[in-house]
Amino acid sequence: MDMNRSDKRVAILGAGKIGRGVVGLLFSRAGYRLYLYDMYMEGMRQLEAQGYYEARVTDGHDVDERYRIDDFSIVDSSGDEEIVELLQDVDIAACCVYEGAFASIAHVVARAIETRVASGCERDLNVLLCVNALGAPAKVSGLIRSELDDAGAAYFDAHVGVCQVMVLAAGIPSEAGANPWQVVVSANPGLEIDADAWKGEQLAVEGIVYATGAQGLIYRKVYCGNMRHAMAGFMGSVSGLEYICDCHRDPWIRSNIVGAFEEAHAAVLQEYDYDADEDAEWVDFITAKLDADVRDPVERVIAKMDEKLSHENRFVGPALMCLDHGIVPFYLARGIAYGLVCLAGERDVELEDTAAVRAFAKEVCGLTDDDWILLDLIVKQFADIARR
Repeated sequence: MDMNRSDKRVAILGAGKIGRGVVGLLFSRAGYRLYLYDMYMEGMRQLEAQGYYEARVTDGHDVDERYRIDDFSIVDSSGDEEIVELLQDVDIAACCVYEGAFASIAHVVARAIETRVASGCERDLNVLLCVNALGAPAKVSGLIRSELDDAGAAYFDAHVGVCQVMVLAAGIPSEAGANPWQVVVSANPGLEIDADAWKGEQLAVEGIVYATGAQGLIYRKVYCGNMRHAMAGFMGSVSGLEYICDCHRDPWIRSNIVGAFEEAHAAVLQEYDYDADEDAEWVDFITAKLDADVRDPVERVIAKMDEKLSHENRFVGPALMCLDHGIVPFYLARGIAYGLVCLAGERDVELEDTAAVRAFAKEVCGLTDDDWILLDLIVKQFADIARR
């Protein structure tokens, strides 16, 4: 691995569609060299041999931008040595991994902090969590601190920013016949970084902005934006549709996902403080995605259904928040019901009566008898689906 000295370098931990297609694209366009770290080492060597990859940005209509990215190095993931060496030397590490990889990422960051302390380094290291995991900064910070001694903890507090990042784009499958290392993302890709957690001078990179109150922003993104996307997939799957753009064009599905969005948005506005102008701009940005013609497969969107339907995630979380604020989550309950239909089909579970539906909802969604209002709504929506 070459380690040319330059401030314009970024480590990308997790080199998938978000890592290469959003983070990699934005930093590459700004003149940064990318250091790609991924556990799929065989594939990374294939990419290294090819020497480039194409990032395509599209909205399915007028936007179709293609970028050739070749200013990158591959970091050997067969051991920790190269990634620790890199993290002690760069100032930005973008983590584009699932929550299950947090512990391993925290371990190598902690080792890099130890070497920084030993060498007398006083530079800042910002760790960007580009993942839709609620509470991710606290989890990762706790894992890192658990491996540090007093000197390392002091360095962590002074120089390490563990920043929640809102990824303002979706990864999309490539068209048939495309180069296997092409990545495709939705139009106007961007990153919104937690300004409160960031250490040092902010980046001046096109497509990257900073925002305060990131906890509220990630809840808004997951409970409103990601929820709506998943609900379109659940309803589209039951309706036999292939792509999310087909779901958005269906008047019935569209009216329901808009209703769920409005419920969830009303709840998060009660729970968190947002700048009114910023929130209005975000709503416009999300709403415009309904008219994009991106061929995002329904099957991809509804993957990991049990996770999406879990207690703190996209549907149950905002539904319970609605009830806390006196808002009836009618459409959110419909989204949960459609998700349960899909999951029951995947698991080959027969939901022959109300009692079975209620029990399945309690099991999947982590609900109890105390959540009877939401359970009643889900059961009623399930019955409506059966009648359609």
